[in-house]
This record gives sequence, structure tokens and C-alpha cells, in this order.
Amino acid sequence: MKHIYLVNYRVKGIKTLEEEVSLSFYKKTITMPLDTKEYNIKGIYGINGSGKSGIVASVDILRNLLLDDGYLNNPMVQKNLDAIINKKSKELFIGADFLAEYKEKTYLYRYEILLKKTVTDKYAISSEKLSYRLATSKKDDFNSLIEVKNGIIDYIDIKNDEELKNTFIQSTLNLLSMATVSSVFLDKMYPYEEQISNIVSLDGVLLLINLGIRMKVYMDQSDNHIDYLLQSMLMYTMETEKDDTYIDSLRKGALRLNRSSIDAISGGTDLIAKPIYTLYEKKVKRLKEFIKIFKPDLTDIRIDRKEDGDNYVCNLNMVYGDYVVHTEFESTGVKKLIRLFDYLQFMVRGGIVFIDEFDSNLHDVYLCALLEYLMEYGKGQLCFTTHNVGPMDVLKRNKKSIDFLSIDHKIYPWTTNGNYSPSKLYRKGMIEGSPFNVDSIDFIGIFDSIGVNDTAETDFVKFFG
Repeated sequence: MKHIYLVNYRVKGIKTLEEEVSLSFYKKTITMPLDTKEYNIKGIYGINGSGKSGIVASVDILRNLLLDDGYLNNPMVQKNLDAIINKKSKELFIGADFLAEYKEKTYLYRYEILLKKTVTDKYAISSEKLSYRLATSKKDDFNSLIEVKNGIIDYIDIKNDEELKNTFIQSTLNLLSMATVSSVFLDKMYPYEEQISNIVSLDGVLLLINLGIRMKVYMDQSDNHIDYLLQSMLMYTMETEKDDTYIDSLRKGALRLNRSSIDAISGGTDLIAKPIYTLYEKKVKRLKEFIKIFKPDLTDIRIDRKEDGDNYVCNLNMVYGDYVVHTEFESTGVKKLIRLFDYLQFMVRGGIVFIDEFDSNLHDVYLCALLEYLMEYGKGQLCFTTHNVGPMDVLKRNKKSIDFLSIDHKIYPWTTNGNYSPSKLYRKGMIEGSPFNVDSIDFIGIFDSIGVNDTAETDFVKFFG
């Protein structure tokens, strides 16, 4: 196995998810050689408010925690966590099991992290744990590698180098309540690179970093609250007369949260570091070929580039013969495809991608065609939320590919049952936990006028005379 494979994901305490929700991406018994081909896609279905977007949002939080040692110190992050962490539990638990190779053997790693509020009213890391076992082991016991409690390393599996162990513990003092072990690891342990290579616990942390790097999360625009939070916090800072430095930190924090990678194509204005501009150009050329599948009359995508210090500010213009239009003024469907391009390419090349509301603004035919391609040629994993039942009969060809999230926030995986179609059963409300008990007659009287003054006809007469 040349890449990391996510086997299980668990989350508790985000949005409406008060109890733990667990997603399974692979069969329970792991045998060698691994065969993940039929397990590379998962669609999550559920009625509005069941918690689908909360799951995807939590993956984004995990990715940032693993890689960004300043994440929890960002005031925008704290405001966002305060808004989306479950109001009853007041804490967020995330757990991930993943397969990875270590010294020519495949191991199952388990990572768990818990966020709670401190006395200073900030979310911090209450506990963090990384453990492992041989992937094919029949026992479910995991060997602990690193345990952190209340910001202090409680246990670390370094048996043969007491000096290195003490160095690592001392170098992380006062840091691990607001940053994960993995996010501070490279900075603090880089001088000891040669000593690290044979220490299982520290190699485990490197694999954890690799997990974060291989994850990419796309949030639907309606569930990306960064702009709203920035606006509300800027209003607060003006009312409380905070200085310009604080306001600037908020803006930079919002930019940091909105950008998952510096060479990404956003469909709007892209800030591209000069050393990787050539890669960005190549990516735009591939984007053109991708969009041409859906819009054959597209002849080119031109980059409008302006210098900004060490970066280029880039805008894309779609060329249709003599007609040129900025991506901002494209149809919502095309803009969605532009934004999704990076994520789909990442999955094809071996990444782990989560997409919220994959179906929004996409035609059913396009969505099914994309899924069929990714199922066949994708080297990574894709997990997405959707309301569109059309792809169900495509997804059912794979295993562990359809999960139903019920109104009481429980996962009910689809299991093949003869020739039954999951889409037909879902529409009829026959999937456990997903009863669609709404009928057309339920709307009778809802839109009727209360009185003559409330009717649209009366308003029309009043306005036009």
C-alpha cells in the first residue's frame, strides 16, 4: 500500500451530533493483500438537519488540528468552534483509524482527540492519543504510542533513548494544550532527524502528519461561515475599539481558514505563490479540458495575473470564441465544477477527499458520470454528502458505499438485499431511520391567505391601481 487509507471515522459533539457517529470505510476483518478498490467511495444521505454537514466540518477541523500549530490560537477558529460545537455536550471528540505501512508491514493506527473549553473560555485540547496494532491482528488491543492529557505528554513510547524522550517532552511543554503533537513535531524535532528514524512512536507521528496532508475538505458555500464570522467579529472590534493589529489578525485568520492550499483554483480570485505559478498554469490547462466535457464550446481559459509581493493575484477568464467571461459570472453549475476540480484530481491521485453537498448545482447525469469515473480510476477515497437519490444505483456497485444518517443522528449502512434498489426504498421511506412521512396534502392551508389584505392579488392592485 503506497498511501494512507482511512478505515473508520468517528465524531461526537458537532452541530446536532450530540452522540457519537461512526463511518466505516472498509471491511471489519483486514487481510493481506489489501483490496480497497471496491471501498473507495461513500455517499452519506439524510434529511435536512440530520448532521451530514457537521461530519464534513469536523473532518476539516481534524485536518487543521493535525497540520497547523496556530489553528486554535486563531480568534476566527475559536469563534467558529463556539458556534458549531454541540451546545449540550460542549466538547468535540474526533477519532480516526487509518492503515499505513511501517517497515514493510501494514499497521492500523488509531488517533483520538478531545476539545473542551478552558477557564479562559477558549477551546483547547483536553486529551490526545495515538496508538497502533498490526493490521491483520485478530485482537482489538492497540499499543499506545503517545498520550497527551491537559497539555502534557503523559506517555511516549521511546524506550531506547531517554535523552531524546526528555528532549521531546521538554520541547513541547506549554504547547500541547493549543496545538497537537503532529503540528509541533516537525518544528521541534527537525534537529534530531537521524535519531527519529528508528523510533516507532515518532514515525507514527510522521504518519499522522501524512494523514493530514492527504486529506482535503470541500464545504458547501452555505456551510462556510467564515465570512459571516469575520463580519460579526469586525463589528465587535469596532464597538470595543480594538486596535488595527487585532483587526488585521482577524482578516489573516479568515484568509488562512478559507484557503486549503495556496495553489488551489477557487473559481474567484486566486493568490498564487510565485515559485509554484508554473504548476498553477498547468493545472488551469487541465481545468480547461475538464470543463470542455461539460461545455464543448469552451476554447480556452486565460489567466489575468497581477503581482502582489511574493505572490500573483490571478483571475480566470473563460473564452468562448469571441466571447470572454470572468468565472465569477459563469453559471452556478460551472463555478461548482471549477471549485471541485482540485478536489476530484486530489482523490484520483490518492488523496482522501470529503465533499459537502456534492450534488448541489450539478446535473444528475454529470454527477453519476463523475462517480462512475472516480469509482473506476480513483486511487484515493471520496466521502460526500448528498440529497440526490440518482447516484444510489451507481454507488451500490461498491461496498460500504451508502450510509443513511437518520433524524436521530444514527448511521444505517446500506446492505445489499436481493434485487432491491436503495433509491426506490429510500423514496418510499423504507430505509431504517429515514422515514419520509411527508405528503402533498400536508401543505394544504400552509400557503393559503389569512385575510384579503395578505393576498398577492390585493398587493398587486394596490401597487398598480
